[in-house]
Amino acid sequence: MTLLVFCIGSNENAAANISRALKELESRFGRLRCSGVYRSAAVGFDRADFLNMAALAETGEAVPEVIAWLKRLELRLGRDPSKPRLSPRPIDIDVFVPGAADGAHGLLTVSHQEVLDSAFILCPLAEVLPDQKLDPGGPDFGELWTRFEKSRQPLTRVELD
Repeated sequence: MTLLVFCIGSNENAAANISRALKELESRFGRLRCSGVYRSAAVGFDRADFLNMAALAETGEAVPEVIAWLKRLELRLGRDPSKPRLSPRPIDIDVFVPGAADGAHGLLTVSHQEVLDSAFILCPLAEVLPDQKLDPGGPDFGELWTRFEKSRQPLTRVELD
């Protein structure tokens, strides 16, 4: 079984779209372990704030198959892949495999550097996997979040409706 972390974000009808994504993920993978939901400013463009969270699932499926399914799910939930990377989006679902080297599964959409640089990824990871190490021999997510300079990327915990 492979542990998958789904990094879920939205800044268009965010609460509803994240809720829809979670229902779809649960219907495929069963019960998820979820972080809280966090509001953060859009990075790289001036638009509505994002809501972000992490959800964990275990699967026996091949990771590339899961990623292909996630891309189809994003399309069903209104994501337009022709829009620029730094633009508003109804849903963004990236996948991260804890303990795997960058590129180990070919198509992973969250790099180790993005985890280290992004409060909206690292905080939810530290919440659901505080003792998991990003790299063997390195600090765990809890320690990485403790060290993170939070003032440069403020987060606010919110409740979904």
